[in-house]
Amino acid sequence: MTEEKIEQGTGGSDKFALLIKHYRKLRNYSLKDLENASGSSVSAGYIHRLESGERNSPSIKKILALAKALRIPSAVLVGTLLYELDEKERSFSLSEVLIQNSYFLGSGMLSSEAKQSLIRIVEFIDHAVWSPTSKMREMYQLSEIIDDFKQAVS
Repeated sequence: MTEEKIEQGTGGSDKFALLIKHYRKLRNYSLKDLENASGSSVSAGYIHRLESGERNSPSIKKILALAKALRIPSAVLVGTLLYELDEKERSFSLSEVLIQNSYFLGSGMLSSEAKQSLIRIVEFIDHAVWSPTSKMREMYQLSEIIDDFKQAVS
């Protein structure tokens, strides 16, 4: 896909905005810090417009500068903009996403045991009744599952 096509916007800009904001906050960057880290290739105002959705998608040059400044693979940002599958095909349950992907927490990859515990947490929350009469029992049960997860990641 050409730079012109990306500049026009190819969808996925909401996810792109969330990714930029997530990684900026993860790095403890202000908008100005990210501008400086990008070598002033991308202004703080432009970054704000990207994050707020006022701007759809930047040029390849800006994407590469942002990826480098945020210390993430450029393919993560480019892939987010180019991802054009049918909405139905892109929709997965959170458990499916957790099962099908690899990811890290802090600086290390999650083990299979930790991933299974995280899936149990998500599924428990999804199925919890959370009524006035069940809430205390469910909070206790959830805390036990979280204990399992914390043991698996330590």
